[in-house]
Amino acid sequence: MHIWILVLLFTGGFFLHYPQLLPFIGQIDPDSFLYLTRHSVGRLIMLLPVTYTALVFGLRPGLVSLLLAIAIIIPNIFVTDTVTADDIIEIIGIIIIGLVVNLWLESYETDKKHRQQAYLKMETAQRELQRMQQNLRFYLKQITIAQEDERRRIAQELHDDTAQDLIVISRAIDRFVTKNPNLGEDNLAELEEMQNHINRTLSEVRRFAQDLRPSVLDDLGLIPALEWLIPDLSKHFGINIDIDVNGEIRRFAPETELVLFRIVQESLRNVGKHAQATKAWVYIDFGKYKAPLTVKDNGKGFLLPERVGDLAALGKLGLTGMQERAQLIGGRLSIQSKPDVGTMVTVAVPNSGNLEDDDV
Repeated sequence: MHIWILVLLFTGGFFLHYPQLLPFIGQIDPDSFLYLTRHSVGRLIMLLPVTYTALVFGLRPGLVSLLLAIAIIIPNIFVTDTVTADDIIEIIGIIIIGLVVNLWLESYETDKKHRQQAYLKMETAQRELQRMQQNLRFYLKQITIAQEDERRRIAQELHDDTAQDLIVISRAIDRFVTKNPNLGEDNLAELEEMQNHINRTLSEVRRFAQDLRPSVLDDLGLIPALEWLIPDLSKHFGINIDIDVNGEIRRFAPETELVLFRIVQESLRNVGKHAQATKAWVYIDFGKYKAPLTVKDNGKGFLLPERVGDLAALGKLGLTGMQERAQLIGGRLSIQSKPDVGTMVTVAVPNSGNLEDDDV
């Protein structure tokens, strides 16, 4: 197809230069060519196949096409009776323009290839980055699962073994006191102190086991688990913490409820340990399309970096961990904080995390 187009272009230019071969061409009024002579128009038209060849086939074929055009143009000079300076200038101009067109098109094609190669490299790098991010999310998910499994195992052992052993020791002391009514007051006081110490340790063990993996979360869901967690942390840190739930309460998938619980737990612990706050709030709004969960305090706050990912460099590892957990369930975590005003952590979970959606 391209060859036939070139043949037609060269043929047209050839007959414009040699109109005596086709008499009807010689009858065309030269003024119809915008005050150009027939030969000038023919020389300009010869640039068309040169440009077309360079555009389609590249530099070398374009130069060959230019030589062919010159070979068609030059003999015509000797056919005419006189050779003017304009003829020489036009031919030189045609040669220069043909060379410039060929070189420009070659440069354009080279740049185009470089851009395409750069684009392909960028696409490859983006795919590799996406693959690495997917691998990272996969490993983070596996680490989180392993961590929660280990927490569950330790909590179970604390409940079944350590707590039971402490109960056995406490009851053994009770039986010992009952069987030995003649113990002195000093011995009784020492045993009573030991009993109190065991009871305090038992309470701490139970609390620690609940912190590791609260059974109420698995049994009843997120809201009951938070209603258990919030009074416990409020008492532990001496901070007034309110919870406000809006909308129709619904269950999420177990992994989603676990992540939301951990985010609230970590946020409130940060408030108690670092924020110097007197009050905190937990808001959950069960909307139609997503369920944003917000933890807010009136503490000292801090200056936020430009990106949440830069929090790790500031030592805010807890906030970084919350962000990673939110990403694992397809959620989006945002943080707002101002010095002397407080901090607000919000995580929005799409409704695809609902148990109802999972059952469909």
